[in-house]
Amino acid sequence: MIVIQTLSELPLIKIWNYSFDSMILIDEGGAILSLNRPATRLFLGSPQGLIGSPIYEFIPSEDFNKSLQKKDITGISISIGTKQLIGNISFFETENFKGYYLLILKDITQTQQLNLQIQEMNKTRQLYDVILDQVNDGICVIDEHGFILFYNRTAGELDTLEPDAVKNKRAQDIWNLEENTSTLLTSLKTGRTLNHRETHFSSNGQAITVLARTTPLFLGGHKAGAIEISRNISKEKKLTETIMDLQKQSKNDSLPTSAISSVKNNTRFRFENIIFSSREMGHTVEQARRSARSSSNILISGETGTGKELFAQSIHNESPRKNKPFIAQNCAALPESLLESLLFGTTSGSFTGAVDRPGLFEQAHGGTLLLDEINSMSTNLQAKLLRVLQERTIQRLGSSKLIENDVRVIATTNEEPLNAISNGRLREDLFYRLGVVNLVIPPLRYRKDDIRVLVDHFIAKHAKALDVNVHGLEKDVYQFFMNYHWPGNVRQLEHIIEGCLNLVYEEEEISYDHLPSMLKNNIVQQELIADDLRSTKQTGTLPEELEKLERKMITQTLKNTFGNITKAGEELGISRQNLNYKIKKLQIY
Repeated sequence: MIVIQTLSELPLIKIWNYSFDSMILIDEGGAILSLNRPATRLFLGSPQGLIGSPIYEFIPSEDFNKSLQKKDITGISISIGTKQLIGNISFFETENFKGYYLLILKDITQTQQLNLQIQEMNKTRQLYDVILDQVNDGICVIDEHGFILFYNRTAGELDTLEPDAVKNKRAQDIWNLEENTSTLLTSLKTGRTLNHRETHFSSNGQAITVLARTTPLFLGGHKAGAIEISRNISKEKKLTETIMDLQKQSKNDSLPTSAISSVKNNTRFRFENIIFSSREMGHTVEQARRSARSSSNILISGETGTGKELFAQSIHNESPRKNKPFIAQNCAALPESLLESLLFGTTSGSFTGAVDRPGLFEQAHGGTLLLDEINSMSTNLQAKLLRVLQERTIQRLGSSKLIENDVRVIATTNEEPLNAISNGRLREDLFYRLGVVNLVIPPLRYRKDDIRVLVDHFIAKHAKALDVNVHGLEKDVYQFFMNYHWPGNVRQLEHIIEGCLNLVYEEEEISYDHLPSMLKNNIVQQELIADDLRSTKQTGTLPEELEKLERKMITQTLKNTFGNITKAGEELGISRQNLNYKIKKLQIY
């Protein structure tokens, strides 16, 4: 017959029953003329029982019925029971038969199920990303090839990087590290868990201490990547150091008075503890020694980490007030209302819960009161402080009684006083009252001669506690220290030395490998700049050449930090505002 004769004309006859797709031949009326084995299994019947039956009995779809219009149609969606299919219809005409349709059905049930599963997995992954973004620990995950799969908000805050700019990039490209100096890549390569601590400094010179744990990730027996979890322990570290200081003071309370005179007045430092060899620092120390003889107020200005409190304590211990209290208060640590009650004291009933309590001025009577970061105190409270300094009397909150007070005030500011005045952070009249003696502590970058003796001092200080035998720095590390701009000053130098000593094993000198990663990035950048300078030929005047170099440095740094202005300013050693000004001036876009 007609069916066999018709099929013999088709080029598909040889693969009719070998196709994975269901193939059905139907006439213009919808009767099944022939079908292959997959179609027979699809309709759960036998060829003899299915041939001649209307196709509409097995595919009860109005859309399908409308599709039989003597033309080719593709991509028809069809449902048969729980199965989802996609169908193509081809219309044929022959001499022996008026016309027929060839229906090819592809089972996409499993594909759709997989797509649904993928969608659900993507939703779950996105939910995990949102959850992990709320974690207070920094999280960074790389795959087996070193590409960053996940980088949460906290990690970006610790590294001053934008998470979206980091993801899907190579870890080496982001942090400019070699394979053997990256903790993530080392953990991935060796399969070992690494624990380490690192201290770096933010753009404003604040020390940030991070405790990190890096662990390889395995799927079955396959190494799939590595994860690093970082925790900011700066506050805990500072609290621990404070507790240790208090414990030392408690132990020293049992010593003879002659041996611990400085401990009983809440101080630890004397001028002998100031380590220096530079002429600039020697001049500042000599000025401070001379000012210690009187009771005049002193204003000490200097960048964060230069040692302002060390000078304040040393002045107190050299003064006639050395056997009286020394009390220090950070003005940036408390809100205005709380700081006012802390300084001047309270009287019962002055506010809800108030009790009779002396303030810091009363507690420091006869001694010295250190007001740290005076430029962070509100101008309203500065006016009240000015009156106390002028009248030498205090008045507790809620009381009308005036109390005579003999206190020497030493104030510190981390910015140049005239800038603080012009920016409205320091009253000019208070500046003149406090700055009877005005000491300026030079930043470390202006007294590089001190680096050698400071390094030796910090190595001696921490090496014994860490049980390592280190004698100094390798030559190239020392040279970098001499060229580095030290935004965190002496405090940063000490933290770096302590961190390096934690990584020393049997080495006798601190080498490049012991340095924290952020410092290594600076070394690499300096070398690139030096190479550029050596290869650059002079083609213009000095101002023109300086402008070219400045444009090149800024452009390269912005590229290295993926356009992060704050991070770029930190690496270049200038403020964000100054960098923005230079970008506009030099037309760097």
